[in-house]
Amino acid sequence: MKILIAFVSLVLLVGCTTLKIDVDYDESFAFEKQSSFVIKHNTKEGDDTLTNDRIINAIRGNLEVKNYKENDKDEADLIFVFHTSVKDKMELQTDYNHMGFGRYRFGGGMTTTTTSYNYTEGTLIIDALNPKNQKIVWRVVGTMELKEIKTPKEKEDSINKIVAKLLKSFPLHKK
Repeated sequence: MKILIAFVSLVLLVGCTTLKIDVDYDESFAFEKQSSFVIKHNTKEGDDTLTNDRIINAIRGNLEVKNYKENDKDEADLIFVFHTSVKDKMELQTDYNHMGFGRYRFGGGMTTTTTSYNYTEGTLIIDALNPKNQKIVWRVVGTMELKEIKTPKEKEDSINKIVAKLLKSFPLHKK
C-alpha cells in the first residue's frame, strides 16, 4: 500500500516548485557511439501503472527527440531504468525578535518564534545502463516538493515537463 501511495504522490508534481537536478556520468563511456535504447521497468505489487506508463512515455519521447531509436532489449545500446521515492519532510524556521524601547531597543529582551512547514518531497531517478555489464553510465536525480494536480492531462503534462528537464543534459545522438 505504501508503494501505491508513493507513486500516486509522484504524480502530484507542479511546475511552480523548484526542481533540483543532479547529473552524474561515466566520462570514459562512448555516448557518441550509442544510437538505440530500451526502457526497462519492473512493476511491483501496488505500483501506480498509470504513473509508470506516463514516465516511460516521457522518457521515450525525450530520447526520440534526441535521435535515439527504441530497440529490443537484446540489441539496445543503452538500457534506461527509473526509480521513484516519496518522503514526508519538515522544515523549521526560527525568527528572532528584539523587544525594547527607543532606537536601539534598550530595556527589553528577545523573543523567538519557531514555525514548522510540513511537505512531501518526491524524487525521480533515471539511469542509463551499459547493457554489456549492467553498470550505470549516466544518472540524473530530480527532487522537488510535491503538490496536488487534479486531472490526468495535468499529471501527464507535469511528468513530461519534469522528465524533459531531467533528460536535457543527456547527450544528443548525431545521426
